[in-house]
Amino acid sequence: MVVLTNAISVLDTAKALVPLDTAKGVLSTLSSILTVVKNTMQNKEDFAEIISRCERIAKCIKRSTCDRRTSEIDPRITQALDELKSFVDGIEKTLKEKEQRALTERAFSASVDQGCIAKWKEQLDYFLQCYNNEMITHIAVTVDQIRGANTMEGKSDEPDREPPPARPPMLFGRDTLVQDVVESLNSQHVVLVGPGGIGKSSVAKAILNEDSIVARFGDRRFFVRFDDINASQVTFDTFIGRIARTLGVRSNRLGSITTFLSVSNVLLVFDNAETFQDAASGADRIAEAIEEFGALLTVAIMFTTRNRRVPTNLQCAIIDVPALEPNAFTHVYHTNGSPVIIDKLLSDLDFHPLSINLLANVARDNLWTLEDLRRSWEGQHTRLLDLGGGKLQSLSVTIELSLTSSSSIQRLGADARHVMEIAAFLPQGLNERDLERLFPTIPNIRSIVDTLCRLSLMYRKNDAYTMLSPIRLHISSAHTDDDLDLTHARAYYYEQLAQVDGEDDGGAWITTEDANLERLLAHDLSRATSMDMGFICRACCQFIYQLIQHKPRPTSLRAVIMRLPEVNPQPTKFLGFFKYIRQPRSQNACLSGKAECAFYLALLADDLINATQSIDLYATAKRLFILNQQHDLAAWCLERMAAQYTWLGKISAAEDTLQDALTMRREHHILSSEDEARIKLRLAGATMFRGRLEETRVLLTSARLYFEDVNNTHYLSETMQSQGELELRSGNHLAARHHLEARFLLPTFMSNADERAWNLIFLSMVEVREGNFSEAQKLLEEASALASGGKHIYTACFVLFHQVALASDGGDFDLARDFLHRVFVEVAAHGGQTELAFATYYSARNELFAQEIQKARDLFSRALKSFDELSDMLDQVQCIRALGEITLLEKDFTGANMQFAKAKSLCDETGIHPDFLYNGPEHSRLKASHDGWKLFLEGHLLCS
Repeated sequence: MVVLTNAISVLDTAKALVPLDTAKGVLSTLSSILTVVKNTMQNKEDFAEIISRCERIAKCIKRSTCDRRTSEIDPRITQALDELKSFVDGIEKTLKEKEQRALTERAFSASVDQGCIAKWKEQLDYFLQCYNNEMITHIAVTVDQIRGANTMEGKSDEPDREPPPARPPMLFGRDTLVQDVVESLNSQHVVLVGPGGIGKSSVAKAILNEDSIVARFGDRRFFVRFDDINASQVTFDTFIGRIARTLGVRSNRLGSITTFLSVSNVLLVFDNAETFQDAASGADRIAEAIEEFGALLTVAIMFTTRNRRVPTNLQCAIIDVPALEPNAFTHVYHTNGSPVIIDKLLSDLDFHPLSINLLANVARDNLWTLEDLRRSWEGQHTRLLDLGGGKLQSLSVTIELSLTSSSSIQRLGADARHVMEIAAFLPQGLNERDLERLFPTIPNIRSIVDTLCRLSLMYRKNDAYTMLSPIRLHISSAHTDDDLDLTHARAYYYEQLAQVDGEDDGGAWITTEDANLERLLAHDLSRATSMDMGFICRACCQFIYQLIQHKPRPTSLRAVIMRLPEVNPQPTKFLGFFKYIRQPRSQNACLSGKAECAFYLALLADDLINATQSIDLYATAKRLFILNQQHDLAAWCLERMAAQYTWLGKISAAEDTLQDALTMRREHHILSSEDEARIKLRLAGATMFRGRLEETRVLLTSARLYFEDVNNTHYLSETMQSQGELELRSGNHLAARHHLEARFLLPTFMSNADERAWNLIFLSMVEVREGNFSEAQKLLEEASALASGGKHIYTACFVLFHQVALASDGGDFDLARDFLHRVFVEVAAHGGQTELAFATYYSARNELFAQEIQKARDLFSRALKSFDELSDMLDQVQCIRALGEITLLEKDFTGANMQFAKAKSLCDETGIHPDFLYNGPEHSRLKASHDGWKLFLEGHLLCS
């Protein structure tokens, strides 16, 4: 979307500058085409090359027509513009027809097949080639007229010179970069900067062969190589000698070269300039010579370098060469495999061009499938990126050139390598603000990091110093993690973790350092002995708690934690400095630590709405707590498991689990009044689903009296919500409103945006039951404002789901689709499988209400499959019942009876009362006219 917006801006700006009406028309049409792509096209990424061509066309038109009167513009250019206008008008017509068809069909978006897009690209390329040929001819004639009498035909005083290199045969995704550099060379010198293997030399060679560059400089385009020599071998004389040899100047004197350069326009490319920038001797004289060359009006200089340092008095545009676009891989290795695998592989490489090329060649040469390549990559990593001895065949050779050939790196000694090893170990890099604390024994740490950044071995990203993935992989492969000295890094992270534990303002630190700390914890957990196990597990629990509070996301720690031993081995000294982490009290630190880690992982799974994983982790923690005689914590696990069973609609399992928790507490004499009240609250959730509403009311009243008496506002608030939901199901709307509105009077409740948003959702259900639809919409808008600033995408999505349902209930199906589009965008960016399943369900509900029966059937079937994968029995039943209603609408009584019988069987299996499917939350119910389920339960559904 950003690329499209920028491209449209470029076209609109150019349109305002060009004088020809035909040119304005072309640019206006191109802008219209990209606007349709931006607003309507589903497969926007397929238009990437079309966008690039549109920008290049705009630049060509602007360059050839701006600042000229109409009479001065070559007629061949005008003719080319007329032909182009006719072609782009055809593209615009095609896209707008698809856009109109999509709107007519009430679809969110349209798409154009890739074959059609490819043909458009080829035709635009043909136009650009023809257009540039006309430009070259026009400019060449002008140059010849200026030179005129200054040359004699067939004679030249210039000696033989090295011709410029050809354009690289494989250069993908660099069109915009090349054009940007070409434009910059019109007014200043250019420095192309980037790490080894990023493609700087290839881009420079492509620029040397650009039509406009050829037209401007002719055969005075020179490529001076320094990639076959070390900095230790470079002197001022070798520098001048290489330039003279490339230019064809017979004298190696600086004056002779300067004279040659001053005759007419010349483009001078210094490839691998970091070699002479770090010369063993004469570096200052070399810099002065370059400044002298650059001062000549006839000279344009371009550097390719890993070093950001340039001569002080040379005005340069420093342009970072970015990572490569993903499609470069498939240009080398043609495959029809999963794009997900390709995206993952290229992401692992940070889209580093040399690495991509090497990996694609390995796959092609070995005739590997994408699955073969994925398995080999996961097992071998850097070995796949070393195919030969040269820097173009080996990632390690390329990177080691930077480390060994630079005198700046050599002067830093072993400290530089150690800093890179720690940066490679930490996925998020080195915290810029705390470098001194991470490396307390390295006094010149900032100078080292600055040097590494200047040499493109590291770079700054936000507030951290990090490195590209291929460089990290190479550095990491040079040693084992056991050889790495993590003493100071460990001290820093564990101390920081202890400081933010339990604090509300620890979110800023954990958000930016979470992956680093996770990596360190995984390393320590896999190597700790019993002496340190309790400390490390406690740190792990603190870390997971911080994630829950500030950055809920999945973590890779589960596999490491599940491998921890459950008995104490012989005590051995290991880390020994964990003064910052509180030691857990337990007879068996290994057992207790593993149990606590499993429990916190389960809490995180709760927060991520992953109920099946949560139940599995609580079961593991419960088993371990029982083994360690910690029955109070084991009972807690049972209560939490029951809550997840209720969420999944496994009501019988939830009720049985709560009874087990109650029994365990009684048998071990650990049943307090608060425990009893809390378990009653949990049991009320189960009995409500079972349809035992009066029993639920008694349980909730008892629990509320206790929580009010001890002023436990947390559980009191939860009890009030359950009472509100109960009365809503019972049809007591006034009582439901009373319970829900009373929650706002609790002081702690008002500070929780997510809880307030959910309370507003329940209140909107009350308004709908009472027919106050506009008031319900206001409440949902208020909930949306609260949820948008919260940490949970789940809450924000469910507010949108209820807005979808309200629009559907009111017959505004297009508005409901607009809300659903927002949901799918959110889910694609941040959400998970649960949110996607519910989005599909509410989309199906909307299409059913809109009488789009086939769409509704397909969507309910997809939702049913998703809920099955989530083990969500409650919503599976909802989908099956809906499919039964659809089948009944089609007069298939036998099929409808089969669907309803299946739904009833699931209700019996799980303990869900059948009435729940038409007396559930207002915003998920089907219409009263969809009465097949109720008729089936009453035995009144006819079979034919």
